[in-house]
Amino acid sequence: MRTRPTDTAAHRSVAAVLPSARAPLDSGLPVRRAALPGTRTGPSAAFLTVEQIGPGFPSCPPPPDGPPAAARPSCPGGDGSFAYVLDGGLLRPGGSGPRRSVPPGAVVLRCGDAAEPFGTPLAAPGGLHHQLRVLRGPNAGPPGDGPASLRPGPAPVVRRLDGTWFRVLAGRACGAAGPLDAGAGVTAVHVSLAPGAAAELPAPARHLAAVYVLAGDGRVAGREVGEGELAVLAEGGAAVRMAGGPVGADLLLLSARPGG
Repeated sequence: MRTRPTDTAAHRSVAAVLPSARAPLDSGLPVRRAALPGTRTGPSAAFLTVEQIGPGFPSCPPPPDGPPAAARPSCPGGDGSFAYVLDGGLLRPGGSGPRRSVPPGAVVLRCGDAAEPFGTPLAAPGGLHHQLRVLRGPNAGPPGDGPASLRPGPAPVVRRLDGTWFRVLAGRACGAAGPLDAGAGVTAVHVSLAPGAAAELPAPARHLAAVYVLAGDGRVAGREVGEGELAVLAEGGAAVRMAGGPVGADLLLLSARPGG
């Protein structure tokens, strides 16, 4: 993991900065949606869609007895769409067993429940719920890729002395492997940059890639970005530079192989 500028020829630029659109969910939580366009399915077709749900108060309260003890759900054979819990939690069916609670920091792979594919939102002790969803569009992966699966264990976090940290959700980055092994080769990293801090992360060549601003503001490949915006990276290069603004920035770096 490099955190200082190196060879400029290896870095991607920003092709476009797209705003997110706001909409309510059935649960009453606010949501922002931003879509990374595809290349082979037309410029208006979404390749990956980021949904930032909350922070807010879910209208669906947890069961009176509360959720069972935290357990990590397993969902092999998903399509690569996943949810990442930032605050609060999710309550998921446990197959033939009891329902399972999903704590903050966990990644959940979508299964076959079309009505609530990731689980029912649970409020944190303070009452709020906050999550990110990354939804794969149709034909997002090349032929021959297997289904996505979750590895056991939490999403690894790599920390720096300046307060910056990186949580690897999917694929490999920062010398660590995320719990989600997506069949389409998706890489997802939650980057929390300290004020004024900078970092450089891989954005593999021939992958569609983007950076979503979860909170704060800063720069992606030298381009100013703010909360709720999606910086779509141009082709060429294999890494991207990011820098936090005066209050720092929380970013989601996404990259994936385009469909064939």
